[in-house]
Amino acid sequence: MIKNIVFDIGNVLVNFAWQDYFHGLGIEGETFDKVVKATVRSSVWNEVDRGVKSDDELLRAFIDNDPSVEDAINKVFENIHDMLIQFEYAKGWIIDLQRKGYKVYCLSNMSYKATRDCADALDFLPMLDGYILSCDVKTCKPEPEIYKALFDKYSLKPEECIFIDDLSANINAAKEMGMHGIVFKDLKTATSEIERIVAENAGEFKSKYSKTQRVAALVTVILIVALYLANLILAFINTDAARKMLRATLGLTIGLPILAWIYIWMIGKLTHKDTIADFHFFEDKTK
Repeated sequence: MIKNIVFDIGNVLVNFAWQDYFHGLGIEGETFDKVVKATVRSSVWNEVDRGVKSDDELLRAFIDNDPSVEDAINKVFENIHDMLIQFEYAKGWIIDLQRKGYKVYCLSNMSYKATRDCADALDFLPMLDGYILSCDVKTCKPEPEIYKALFDKYSLKPEECIFIDDLSANINAAKEMGMHGIVFKDLKTATSEIERIVAENAGEFKSKYSKTQRVAALVTVILIVALYLANLILAFINTDAARKMLRATLGLTIGLPILAWIYIWMIGKLTHKDTIADFHFFEDKTK
């Protein structure tokens, strides 16, 4: 049974728009080709997301690849804010999946510099049930250690996870670790693929609420129904004792839903989840 959706970030939830970013800085023609070759198309780029080398060490390595474009490389890495642009569907997709009962995580190759300079493009991270970034664990996809870090940190079973990434190599590695995988093309196709995998792996229904919570809810409903029946019966009995009992049962009928509301609200706060007891539960969170 599928319980968890795991997203890559770059080119899935945000656009890794390095070409537009370079052009926006006025880097064109031969200079553009040289900068690309010295940076994003160099072997050094593979180490950017690992989080082992400092920003200064990485910058020096890029410049050493081609000192003739040092000024342009310095301009590129002064602040990479516009290199990552959040897709407009990102937050809405996360919210929709969570409302359907899935836990949503991210597993991404990401540098410390990107998390700082592009914080606004990554502002969905607090919405997630958890995430692993390569710079924090010093290992990158498709290395198996980064997938294991996700499983271990959040006690996930690989067979209960769907991983969505734009690179086939990363999806193949995820499948080798036991996860289901989708190579991301577009939102519509990915959504259809999620539904297909969920249907193929549908098992016996399991509530997302604990046994204690389900029992408490059932007992509350039974008590409320019993109290309403008692009120109805006592209303037709014209004795002093019946009238006293009616006042008591009316008080309980009013008080019990209030206590139930408080219980649901406390569960939501303790589990950090929106519940019907929170008035903002009904707000449109996609705005």
